[in-house]
Amino acid sequence: MKSIQFAGSIILGSLLAISGCGGKNTSQTKLQYMPDMADAPTVKAQENMLSPPEHSVPYGSIIYPESFEVAEKEFQNPITANDKDLAEGARLFGIFCTVCHGADGKGQGTMGASYPTPPPDITREDLAKRGDGFFFMKISQGGPIMPMYGHATDTKERWQIILHLRTLQKK
Repeated sequence: MKSIQFAGSIILGSLLAISGCGGKNTSQTKLQYMPDMADAPTVKAQENMLSPPEHSVPYGSIIYPESFEVAEKEFQNPITANDKDLAEGARLFGIFCTVCHGADGKGQGTMGASYPTPPPDITREDLAKRGDGFFFMKISQGGPIMPMYGHATDTKERWQIILHLRTLQKK
């Protein structure tokens, strides 16, 4: 009798083991005794932890136009040229722009030579005719080889850089 019970329990155990080895059913919710860290919500690189509500606009934010051309027409420099803002613009230009564009804006900065396409001479006549909004968008959002500096500078600093750029374009 004991051997029959033993053989029956071995057969039952084997059947249970074999039935547990079947293919995965991905539509079935898995049960966990202790939740694993792998199942925790994660934040991917370059992603915010909390997404803002849909269609919301943060207080004091800048709503950027769809293109540089639209920005050129819509954005005007709110800062008038004065000694303090021109000096600050020159200082900021030295920090952010000189490395690629050079101190004179001619595109001969120390890093500029390492790019496959050299940075443009931002004192050229065609760029001097562009509106301040164009440069504001370029500084804020970057371009094909130009990095964006919207995260590193505030709005006033970008306009001050543009003031200094205009003085370079007049030389």
